[in-house]
Amino acid sequence: MEQKILDVRKYSPSVRHSIILQEFEKLKSGEAMYIINDHEPVHLLHFLSHREDFDMDAYYAKEIEGGKWIAFLKKKQVEVRKTIFTNFDKNRKFSENSFTPVQVYRTNNYAVILAYFKAGQFIPVHKPNIDVILFIKKGKGKVVAGDEEYDVKEGDLIIVPKGEKRGVLAETEMEILHIVSPPPTEKDHEEVEDGLRKGKFEG
Repeated sequence: MEQKILDVRKYSPSVRHSIILQEFEKLKSGEAMYIINDHEPVHLLHFLSHREDFDMDAYYAKEIEGGKWIAFLKKKQVEVRKTIFTNFDKNRKFSENSFTPVQVYRTNNYAVILAYFKAGQFIPVHKPNIDVILFIKKGKGKVVAGDEEYDVKEGDLIIVPKGEKRGVLAETEMEILHIVSPPPTEKDHEEVEDGLRKGKFEG
């Protein structure tokens, strides 16, 4: 099957994200597309990784020549799932650029995400209208929760109510279980993406 190729370099950077998502929505189950951009689509990947129909295992991006990147996006085959059995080892992925979220389950009410951090990587402090439970599976770092900052380590659990600030800064390699309710939307990720672009954990 011939793959769709979308070159977004001709569009303004402010609309590229939405154009790619519109084209991804048009894909049928199991179909894929290539996008061509002038940078690695790290922030787009962060959003897509929270979608149940995005095939994270099939994704790849590479620079094919100076300043020209190609990325492969695939929509998962639709399947009915009742029970999920998985673990951190099976889903482990690290990025050189930023933390890596891997969504393992999503309903209309909540999402379960495994997040992987290299030392120094972070989730910027933000304040969405979402409840979050954080369980530290591995490593140590700092977590901002409301007006407090906590030193966290393996085995710690933090619950942050919706409307309260939250953020994670890894001091070592970290693995964290996130349970969020309701699942985040694209708008919810805007503050996170802005912080990642600026390279700022807080402020």
